[in-house]
Amino acid sequence: MQMREIVGQMTATLVKEYFADSPVGDSPRPEIRPPAEPRALAELERRAGQSLEAGYRQFLSLTDGLEGFPFMLLGRQDWESGGWGEAAEEFRETILDSGPVDVGVPPGAPLFPVAVNADRSSGIFLIDTAGFAEERFWWTGEGDSFFFVGFADVLAFLNDAGSCDPRESL
Repeated sequence: MQMREIVGQMTATLVKEYFADSPVGDSPRPEIRPPAEPRALAELERRAGQSLEAGYRQFLSLTDGLEGFPFMLLGRQDWESGGWGEAAEEFRETILDSGPVDVGVPPGAPLFPVAVNADRSSGIFLIDTAGFAEERFWWTGEGDSFFFVGFADVLAFLNDAGSCDPRESL
C-alpha cells in the first residue's frame, strides 16, 4: 500500500472518530499539515544524526506531522522552540536512562523520536541499528516494546493493531 493511501485511511478513521463523539470534539482534532520541503527534510536528517527511513521521508513529504492520535506524529516543525520535539526529547532521555539494551537495542544506537504521547510515557523512535537488524522503528513505553521495519508498518499498526505482527525485541 502506498504512503498516500495509508495516511488517507488514518485520517479518515480519525475524522470518523472525531465526528462520532457526542459532543463533537471529545476525541483529538485531526490535523494534516502542509508537506515538509526538501530543505526541511535535510535539516531533520541532520538533527536525527542518521538517514531518514524512506517511508518516514514519504510521510513527511505528504504531511509535516500528524495530530489526532494517541501519539503526536512529529514533523520538522515540531523541532522548533516550544514544539512537541521538546517533549519527545524528554521521553528519549528517560528511555536512555532506563537502558534500552534490555530489548536488544544496540548500545549507542542513535534514537530519534518520531512520535510521543502527551504525557511523555510512550514514543516511537527512528533507530539506526547499523545493519544489526532490519527494523528501523521502535515503539516503547507503558510496558510496550515493538519493532517495525518501516514507517508504513508503524502507521498501519496505529490504524489497526491487527494489521501486522511487530517484533517485541531485536
